Amino acid sequence: MPSGYFRWGWRLFFFLPFCVCAHNPDTSYCRITITGEEVQCSFTYDLNTLRLITRIDTNGDRAISQKELENATPAIEHFIRQYIYFDLNQREAEFGDLDPPVWPEDAGEDIPEADYGQRLITFTFHNPVLDLPEDVAITFDFFEELGGTHTILGAFIVNGREDEVIFTRFEPDYLYDTGYIMPLGEQIRQYFILGVKHIFLGYDHIAFLLVLMFVKRFVDLLKIITAFTVAHTITLALAVLKLVQISPQLVEVGIAVTIIYVAAENLWKRDPHHRWMLTFGFGLIHGFGFANVLRALGLPSAGLARSLVSFNLGVEAGQVVIVGALWPLLWLISRRSWAARFRLFVSGAILLFGVAWFIERVFSVRILPI
Repeated sequence: MPSGYFRWGWRLFFFLPFCVCAHNPDTSYCRITITGEEVQCSFTYDLNTLRLITRIDTNGDRAISQKELENATPAIEHFIRQYIYFDLNQREAEFGDLDPPVWPEDAGEDIPEADYGQRLITFTFHNPVLDLPEDVAITFDFFEELGGTHTILGAFIVNGREDEVIFTRFEPDYLYDTGYIMPLGEQIRQYFILGVKHIFLGYDHIAFLLVLMFVKRFVDLLKIITAFTVAHTITLALAVLKLVQISPQLVEVGIAVTIIYVAAENLWKRDPHHRWMLTFGFGLIHGFGFANVLRALGLPSAGLARSLVSFNLGVEAGQVVIVGALWPLLWLISRRSWAARFRLFVSGAILLFGVAWFIERVFSVRILPI
């Protein structure tokens, strides 16, 4: 009987990362800048998303060059004009002229397939106006093409004020009143939701939390989670405020290393002491990973601290839910005769994923089908 539980538990946790990744939606970005002279609409997508729109890698070398992106731009422009609706003063409008797409500065001549999910390309349209519009509306109708779980992190900017909006298939449109000031509570809610979504969709962060939780005492778990929270809060703030800048690729490699180390430690230590100290150091690295999300969205200059705190509270709320759901299960398993073997197998599986992520992020190769 115990061996049956063991096999079931092993299969569940081994395939958990695949399940999470299979439902990890692409995220794109939309920034609408409104003035009395023009309405500027910028749409930012990673290359994995753009590949759903049209074929870009025409020579099949599993890399995208700047020339290939240039050749694919008319099809991408057509897609945007067809599936994103734009209204000014409650009248249908057309997107204006399109700037050439912005190629990432540090990307080199070609972007390898392993980096498609990390490299962002921005398409900016300029729509001239004679006066500041009273309202601007935008509707996204591409969820059947890009996937029902696709999320758009949007921002409307007018007169130095920036209001954030999250678009999904359930909330695909928004009418923005340029004279309306979004209530404080709504701004806080938007960033809180963003933080919750990020921790739930960040499968590497979830894997890290899981291997951290193999401790015998609940008080040790509290120390670990507290250390992780304090640490990533520090670096999240430093990175978003641009006091410390680290390459996103280096951060992603560092996150993989933290997963590898803790998972490996679980293999040779039955009850690691002082893990909270180690977690604090590793949490500093994960904080930079959280900051990359906010940098891509672009935090408002007004209310920066408020948005930062709201996002971080969302991350903590998601973290509490994950730990609260997993700890009782792990505690029950720890009382079984096969608990040690379960710990070894789960840690070993996550160790393998950590090694795969490390290789992918260092050498820009694709190993996992995610």
